[in-house]
Amino acid sequence: MIFWVIAFRNVKKNWRHSLSALLSLSASFVSLVLFDGYIDDLKHMYEDSFRHRSMLGDLIIEKPEIHSKLGLAEPWKYGIFQDEQKEIEDFFSEHKDFVNNRVRFVSFQGMVTNGNQSAILMGRGFDVVNGEKVRGENWSWNSTLGVPLHTTPDIEYASMLGQGLARKLGCTWDMRHKIYSFSGGYEAKERAFECLTNNLQVSVMTADGQLNALDINVVGLMDAGYKDIDDRYLVTSLETAQTLLNSKDITMMSVELKNPKQRDDFIKLFNARFGTSRPELKIMTWIEHPVGETYIKTLDLMSIFRNFVVVVILVISTLSVINTLIKIIKERSREIGTLRSIGFKAREVVKMFVYETFLLSVLGTAIGFVMSIVLTLALNSLHIRYKAGLLSEPVLFKINFTFYGYLNAFAILVFVSLMACLFSTRQELNKKIIDNLNHV
Repeated sequence: MIFWVIAFRNVKKNWRHSLSALLSLSASFVSLVLFDGYIDDLKHMYEDSFRHRSMLGDLIIEKPEIHSKLGLAEPWKYGIFQDEQKEIEDFFSEHKDFVNNRVRFVSFQGMVTNGNQSAILMGRGFDVVNGEKVRGENWSWNSTLGVPLHTTPDIEYASMLGQGLARKLGCTWDMRHKIYSFSGGYEAKERAFECLTNNLQVSVMTADGQLNALDINVVGLMDAGYKDIDDRYLVTSLETAQTLLNSKDITMMSVELKNPKQRDDFIKLFNARFGTSRPELKIMTWIEHPVGETYIKTLDLMSIFRNFVVVVILVISTLSVINTLIKIIKERSREIGTLRSIGFKAREVVKMFVYETFLLSVLGTAIGFVMSIVLTLALNSLHIRYKAGLLSEPVLFKINFTFYGYLNAFAILVFVSLMACLFSTRQELNKKIIDNLNHV
C-alpha cells in the first residue's frame, strides 16, 4: 500500500512531468480506438449491406452450375424448378423452428427503353413482402428517391432503377437533401425525381428462345452498391420477372434463420434431406457464394490497410510514450540517487516507479477513453458522407464503440509504459549513486 501512496504523491508533486505523460498516453489511446472503431464500422456496413440490404440473409440455396460457362450461356437449365421449390418449401415447414424467412430471386438480362434511349439491364425479381422483412428496420425503405416496391399498390408492374441506369434513361433529381438516418439506412420519406417518362419497356429472351417484352412503371430509384452494377440495375417483383421470362422457375433462394448460430446445424439437415435426392441443389453461406467474393476481397484489402495504419500509429505512439517516460525518469535521477543513499534497494526503487507509471498509464488511458467517447459522439452526429472505394454513392462516416478495441489500446499502452519505465529505471540504477546525485 505504501508504494501506491508514494506513487500518487509523486504524480501530484511532479505534475508537469505527469501532465506530459498523460497527454501522450491519452492522444495515443484516442488515435488507436477511433481508427479501430472506423474500420469496425466499415466491416459492419459491408456485412449489413449483403445480409440485409441485399436480402441474402444467412444462407443461399442454388445450383452452382449456373455460374459455369454453360450456366451463363443457358441459365434457365440451372434454375430451381417448381417441383424442387415445393420440396424446399416442405422442408422449411418441417423445420420452421430454424427458418425465420426466405426470399426467392429471379435474375434476368435484357434491354430497357423509354422510347428515346435504350440501355442494357441486369435485372432481379424477388419476393417483395418477404424481402422487406429480411431487409429489416434499417433497410426496409431502400429507395434513395421515390418509394420502395412494398409501398406500391400495383406491385405487379412496378420497378426500381439503379441511379446509374436512371441517369442513362434521362432521369434527374436533386440530391442536396438529407437521405441517411443516424442508424445508417435511409429516412422513410418520398423524395422527388423526374424522368422523361416513368413508363419503360423491358425486353428479354425467354427459355423458349422468344423475345418477350413488358411495360413497367418506375416508382423509385436505388443505390445498387457498386457503380458497374448501378449503371445496369433494375429490380421488380418476382411475379413480374416470371411473367417477363414466361417461367415459374427461380434462380436462387436466400434463407434468414431465427438464430444465425444454428447455421451449421441447418446446413447438415438440408444436406441430409437433399444430398442424395437432389445433389444439384447446394446450400451455402453468402460468403461462400460467388456474390461474397466482393465482400472477401474488400475485407482483405481493409485488413491490410488497417494493419498498416495501426502499425504506424503504434510506432508513433510507442516512441512518444517511451520518449516521454524516459525523459521524466532521467530528470529524476537525483531523486533515485537520494533514495538509494538512504537505503532503498534497487528492486524497491524499480517497484516505486513501476507503480507510478502504472498509475499514470491508467489515468492517461482513462482521459483518452473520455476523449474518445466525446469525439465519437461528436463525429457521428455530423452525418459526414464520403466516397468509399468502388461504391456508387457516398456512405455515412461513423465510428463504432468497440469493447475489444478499447481494451486492446489500454493493454498496449500500459505494457509500453511499463517497459519504458523498467528500461529507463534500470539504466539509472546501473549508475553509481554519486552519478545519480550529480545529475543536472
